[in-house]
Amino acid sequence: MSATTHAREPIEGPIENTTEERTDDAARQAADCGTPAEGEGETRRRRPVDDAALLNFLIVVLGFGLCRAWIVFCLGAPLVFPAASPTHWIYLASGALCAAIVALICRAGGNAIALMRRLLFRITPFALLASGILIPLAIRTNSELLMACGFVAGGIGAGPLQVLWGDRFSHHSVHFAAFASPAAAIVTASVAALSSSQTSFMGFIVVPLLSFGLLVFHADRTGHPWRELIDKSDPDSSWDSAPQSAVAEPAEAAAQPTGFRAGSRVPLGVGKLMFSIMTFSLLCRMFDTMNSGEDPLAFLGGSPIFALVVVGAAFIAIVAKAGDRFNPTFIYRLSLPIMVAGYVAIALLFDSHAAISLLIINVGYEFFDILTWVLFVDASRRRNENALYIFGLGVAFMFCGMALGNAASHILDTLVAGGNVQANVVAMAAILCLVIVAFLVLPEGTVAQLSRREGHAERGEEPTAENNDLAESEAKDSAAGDGQADGAATADRIERHCAAVARDFGLTPRESEVIVLLAYGRTLAIIARDLHIAQGTARTHIENIYRKLDVHKQQELIDLVENHEG
Repeated sequence: MSATTHAREPIEGPIENTTEERTDDAARQAADCGTPAEGEGETRRRRPVDDAALLNFLIVVLGFGLCRAWIVFCLGAPLVFPAASPTHWIYLASGALCAAIVALICRAGGNAIALMRRLLFRITPFALLASGILIPLAIRTNSELLMACGFVAGGIGAGPLQVLWGDRFSHHSVHFAAFASPAAAIVTASVAALSSSQTSFMGFIVVPLLSFGLLVFHADRTGHPWRELIDKSDPDSSWDSAPQSAVAEPAEAAAQPTGFRAGSRVPLGVGKLMFSIMTFSLLCRMFDTMNSGEDPLAFLGGSPIFALVVVGAAFIAIVAKAGDRFNPTFIYRLSLPIMVAGYVAIALLFDSHAAISLLIINVGYEFFDILTWVLFVDASRRRNENALYIFGLGVAFMFCGMALGNAASHILDTLVAGGNVQANVVAMAAILCLVIVAFLVLPEGTVAQLSRREGHAERGEEPTAENNDLAESEAKDSAAGDGQADGAATADRIERHCAAVARDFGLTPRESEVIVLLAYGRTLAIIARDLHIAQGTARTHIENIYRKLDVHKQQELIDLVENHEG
């Protein structure tokens, strides 16, 4: 190829791109990635990137699984120390409050997101350490005061830790989350089942700090070293919001989907999802302490732990079987009848088979819980909602529902034991709540809308309120559902093609994220905002991508991605 000067669209000014420069850059890239130079074998060139993707998957699965396992330890503290039961709600309430604060602050966008992320990385490890010391110490000394303090510290750590892991999830595709979230559930169950009164004492300290360490490690692998996460004096930090300087952007990408804008109201579909999460969490936790019978699965860690394993394995099998045709509404359609069946079993068999009834309820709830995590990733990636905001809301409503369910459980346990209320009456009331949520609050059409929002992004349409209402109404029709499924397949295909391009052309992990946004038609400013990096940093990534792919305009890149088969 001749040495020619080309103007690359998203970059200000011309860029020299000679054959010699490209050759040198290819050699440097091969050396950095540990891959052979061009022509030395396709298999050897691809292996390091594949291994890197696998390592990222394992880090997220193990780290998030340990996070959830530690929460299980904390929620199980009253079983070891019954005096902690009256103050148990403090843990959940503190976690809900902290997550809600994160969401409210990050709603403003801009510098608030970068500052909040740094603050969370500074505060969270100390809260985890304090909780890991205080809760076991309270159990050993039989101190209710220490337990209450440990619950407060634990909530301050648990809420933000889950939100930060959600932020990590948002750096990967929705398909990644559909595998990673159920796999993390299996890790959670395994760690919780292997714990004992001795091992859990160390687990209170080791497990959460190990989860946080893996969180930091994953952030470093995606281009955000620890120094940048804690050093607020670094003006060039990639976590800073982009400066408001004027930049040249591609003309064909002028019309961009905006998704959720900073300071706007919560979208109706997202609000319905959050309310449903709170309701389902409340109903699931409500009967936890009412089981006075023997748990036949106690040798496996109990019915709730066994439910995590069953649901995790089933969820992975469903996603693997469906492949690119995975439909979140199927999981939602599966979870509701299972939960209803569990409450029917309580109404009929509570006195003799309470553990089996609770197992069925937990299976249905875990399907929904894992699904919501996937929907959160979908919302943060495809609807342009910042991850800290959406995951902050999700964790806040989940913890709030669990706290209310825990309080209701203690009240109902007393009433049922005293004969003032029948367990079957409470079960029927729970069924009524599920039916109301399923048909009026979060019908299948709303779930379909939440998971098929990318249709607007692909067409470059502004998702206005009119479009939102229309999409929600159309989602209730089966014909509209088919069209939305096609949109999901298209989005998944684009992400697959981008992954193949990144692998075949030796793109770095950060460049792999940028190319996905470029393929969706995002502008330079939008890319900088969504990835929380400076516009100068985003410009450098785009320059490198254009050079490695030997393209000169965004449309050329889109065409290359569309036609590339990995």
